[in-house]
Amino acid sequence: MKRNLELTVKLILIGILVVLFGLILYKLDTTEVEPDRSLKSLSEANYDLKMPEQPVLQNSPSTTPTSIPKHNKTSELNHYKVWEEEYFYAANVFKYFRQRGFTKEVTSAIIGNMMIETSGGSLSLKPTIYSPSGNYYGLCQWSKKYYPEAHGLSFEQQLDYLLKTMPLEFNTFGWLYKEGFDFEDFIKMTDIEEAALAFAKVYERCGPASYNLRKQAAKKAYNYFNLKHSN
Repeated sequence: MKRNLELTVKLILIGILVVLFGLILYKLDTTEVEPDRSLKSLSEANYDLKMPEQPVLQNSPSTTPTSIPKHNKTSELNHYKVWEEEYFYAANVFKYFRQRGFTKEVTSAIIGNMMIETSGGSLSLKPTIYSPSGNYYGLCQWSKKYYPEAHGLSFEQQLDYLLKTMPLEFNTFGWLYKEGFDFEDFIKMTDIEEAALAFAKVYERCGPASYNLRKQAAKKAYNYFNLKHSN
């Protein structure tokens, strides 16, 4: 009788321990993780979305292909002063690429990506900004590991570097946007959102969580430069 009682008590204790252990496991499985609220802006949050880049191949061309179509930009020249007073760096990025034959759509797509990379979606670009970790720098947040030569460049030097490296980057990684896609295809794009997505996937090689933000920023840049002041 005594043995049966001891056995019963042991079984009850074991049952209680099993239940308690199960409750602990359930609690751990369902506990929500508190989001990191230390990030101050969309641009900083975006750094965590970056996927590992591939090294840039050497001997990239120093100029864009001669097949880039030229455009009549006379009407835009009258507006650069106004644009510069409001958004100096964005205006000069726009001017830089338009003077080299890039379309408004593609230029806006590039600026839209820069807006997410440096200024949280604003046209107030910050060309010399570093990521919180210090591993990314500049208008396109170039990686210190794969693009060390871009770190510390001035605003003007960054534009030259971007122009120099885009052809090889697109010709090498264009498949990340779609099969057979290259630089020639990129500069001919007419859809602003798709051009922004192509630049994000191929040149920035960022995470998908920021794709829509980049599309929206590109449209914002296009509307500013194309509608607010242009004839």
